Amino acid sequence: MTAANPPINSPVEPRVVVIPASTRSGSVNKALAEMIATEFHRQGEPTRVIDLAEYPMPLYDGDLEARDGVPATAVELARRLTSAEVLVVVSPEYNGTFTPLLKNTVDWLTRVDVSVLAHLFVLVASASPGRGGGANGTAMVRQWMANMGLSVAPGILAVAEATLDDHAQLRGLDRSELAEFVSQAAPLRRAA
Repeated sequence: MTAANPPINSPVEPRVVVIPASTRSGSVNKALAEMIATEFHRQGEPTRVIDLAEYPMPLYDGDLEARDGVPATAVELARRLTSAEVLVVVSPEYNGTFTPLLKNTVDWLTRVDVSVLAHLFVLVASASPGRGGGANGTAMVRQWMANMGLSVAPGILAVAEATLDDHAQLRGLDRSELAEFVSQAAPLRRAA
């Protein structure tokens, strides 16, 4: 590996961060997040996958914040995002929307600094064992992020009828779809 192309999750602060909004073992969205990170890496972009299980936070509550302050895990996660330019959110669809884990994480991050995410270009993806591939949830994430003033890629990646093979690899995703999804960040990455 060269310094320009460090391994995924290397100590080099990456410009691309991928966050699966699921902490469940065997999650097809965690598998998709790893595949997206691998594709960015294949294209020469240092990438980090952030496991939100490593950043536990209580359910956001203004009284809790007033009493205890912002959790150290939120401060650390915000710090990890400062050098990134691209954020890939990979969220399962829960009842037609995104996960409470994602909402709570963003709520706490914006308590660290309301503009903590403002510099990020956001891509949104989902995998689901259902026929919709989580498309409703990804649409909600896109709208929510746009409402927060973030720059959001126009295309989503929704992998329908997603399952894991015997090696915990995601089935049902064509590599060309993955490359096309990742390429939405290419103009931004070339400008740096």
